[in-house]
Amino acid sequence: MGKKLIIILLCIASFGGAYGQQLLFDGELSTHFDNTEYTGSGIGDSRTLFAVRLIPTLCYRFDDNHSVVVGAELLKDFGSARFLDDAKLVAYYQFENSRYGANAGIFQRTKLVGEYSRAFFSDAYLICNPLVQGVTMRHTAQSGFAELLVDWDGLYSPQVREKFRVLLSGGGTFAKIGYAGVAFSMQHFANKSTFQGNVVDNLMLNPYVGVKFNAFFDFDIRLGALISAQRDRKTEEGWKLPVGGELYFKMSRWGVYVDNNLYVGGGLTPFYHTIGKDGEPYADNLYTLDPFYGTQHKIYNRTGIGYSRSFASDRVSVKAEMALQYDGKKMYCQQLVGISATIAPIIYDKRNHKR
Repeated sequence: MGKKLIIILLCIASFGGAYGQQLLFDGELSTHFDNTEYTGSGIGDSRTLFAVRLIPTLCYRFDDNHSVVVGAELLKDFGSARFLDDAKLVAYYQFENSRYGANAGIFQRTKLVGEYSRAFFSDAYLICNPLVQGVTMRHTAQSGFAELLVDWDGLYSPQVREKFRVLLSGGGTFAKIGYAGVAFSMQHFANKSTFQGNVVDNLMLNPYVGVKFNAFFDFDIRLGALISAQRDRKTEEGWKLPVGGELYFKMSRWGVYVDNNLYVGGGLTPFYHTIGKDGEPYADNLYTLDPFYGTQHKIYNRTGIGYSRSFASDRVSVKAEMALQYDGKKMYCQQLVGISATIAPIIYDKRNHKR
């Protein structure tokens, strides 16, 4: 099947009419380790994610701005007896120029340019969900960015709830060291085909302002608000409106960094333990944020100490971090390690023939 696909794409590249046609192979290989020691926290047991992921793709670029990409996401959990533990399709159209971009289909989350707090996506969620299914449009410039994303991640069926999310993110810089922005998420967590009347609406708004500057160390300091509106239509109790403030601080040099994230406010996961009509708790099926934001003690603090660098013209990236998480009552620990490498050789260029 793979050989047939390559032959078809080569034929298209050879006989099509556009001048700048290219066929590229894009390989992304990553190993990730995420160990959490959360027993007793009320948000889940301790667990370890340890796996290797390969995303090989073929990109047919039929002019300078337009391309079609086909490939797969292949996952192997360390210690598993299976040859592969998961395989998913990657297939999308991409438009890209110096300022605007768009993707439609199933594509890597690395295509996104938005800024999102862990109150939107936890480390574990990003590790386990590297693909987006939907459409994104973006604008990037030296002074700022804007992004719109529709991600459809749940098919209406007897096995899975219908789920989709709309994300908006935008921001810009001012006064040389200042920046400001906003991120918004609207999540629709609906029914399975076996029942009705169990829709949950989950909205989150995160306006923020910050500064980045260098004083021997690189500093990043950001202050933001987290404003949530959530409703479970099964109970018809109306909207719950948990809100809070978030202060982020990072100091780094030579790849070594210390960062701290302090959240003060109401728990952002009021329906975490709610049981749906299918007999399953909402929990991580509904919430994709770091679950510590659901603290019932009005405070959550995360302190990370780590190392993060890129090498070989940014084709190899290494990150290692130990994080201490305090939920207002007790301290918990998390360890993260990630190593990734990418290659993107040109297989065929119509102007220069086979490479």
